[in-house]
Amino acid sequence: MSSVLGVDADGAVTVLPWPDDVVQQGLLIRAGVGGPADTGVYHRRAVLHVHGSGQRDGLPMNLAVWALACVWRGIELPYGLYGAAVVTGPQSQGLDDDLAAEVRAVCEAVADVRAEWRGRPPTGEGPARAELLAAARHARGTLRTTTS
Repeated sequence: MSSVLGVDADGAVTVLPWPDDVVQQGLLIRAGVGGPADTGVYHRRAVLHVHGSGQRDGLPMNLAVWALACVWRGIELPYGLYGAAVVTGPQSQGLDDDLAAEVRAVCEAVADVRAEWRGRPPTGEGPARAELLAAARHARGTLRTTTS
């Protein structure tokens, strides 16, 4: 059994045991996102599973997963990702260790920025997005530099 990661809407990361059975995998993803899941491929070795109707259902935007998807895609996504997410490898595989480390690093960087905002709120949505993405890129870059 390999592992995948769950990312709560607040950015907290948990390791989820990845079953070999495809039906059990689907049930774990559904439980992890809290409902029907949509999948998005933002990295060739990872799949993001997010709530299929998270925005419509009023779920909070998952800033950590949004920043991760942006960093992996290399652009600022013009849409949000809402609610909890599950990150797996492609084709129903578990996540490689290096990508799991990237997920953790980006989520931690986003959490740090959000904690700073409690004492120093961002001046607007644009600067907030830019600050999150800068922190996420830096975390990923630092991780890649230390593992090379």
